[in-house]
Amino acid sequence: MRHVRSFGSLIALGMIAAWGSPASAQVRTVDDLVALSPAQLDALYAQAGPGGVPVGPVRGRVIAAPGQPWAEHASKGAKFIWQGKVFCPMDGSATNRFFFKQVVRGMVSYAPSWRDGRPSLIIDYTQTSHVYRNVRDEIREVAPGVYLGLMFDVQPEPRFTQYFAFQAGQW
Repeated sequence: MRHVRSFGSLIALGMIAAWGSPASAQVRTVDDLVALSPAQLDALYAQAGPGGVPVGPVRGRVIAAPGQPWAEHASKGAKFIWQGKVFCPMDGSATNRFFFKQVVRGMVSYAPSWRDGRPSLIIDYTQTSHVYRNVRDEIREVAPGVYLGLMFDVQPEPRFTQYFAFQAGQW
């Protein structure tokens, strides 16, 4: 995968790639996503475009046990482990916040989704993190400033592992 080297290029690509955003008027916040089933999340992701690259910190939420009665509680509990990401325009990276510290960095680009081949915002950790070397995040903007992410294991072959979401402009 080719990484975009300048943040200006990322912004320009985001303007081109935002053709499908936002996907749904009924989703307004990250909290709205937590209540959805896997089929609803997949449909929302399929309808959305990648949107623009956020700048700075974004408040994140693991979507744990989607569609289950305990999904809200599981998602709230996961907030103590993962709090979101910080997007850095200077180097085209995003760093995850685990346990309230910035610790896992990846490179941001636009590329086809492994889910459906359509454009997505990608965070690739293969060259930047020993811990997340086997992880790829795919992200689309499903409502203004609300992004739905799919986490994949990279090897031995791509495999979906987890939904997550974040809200741009909030920390």
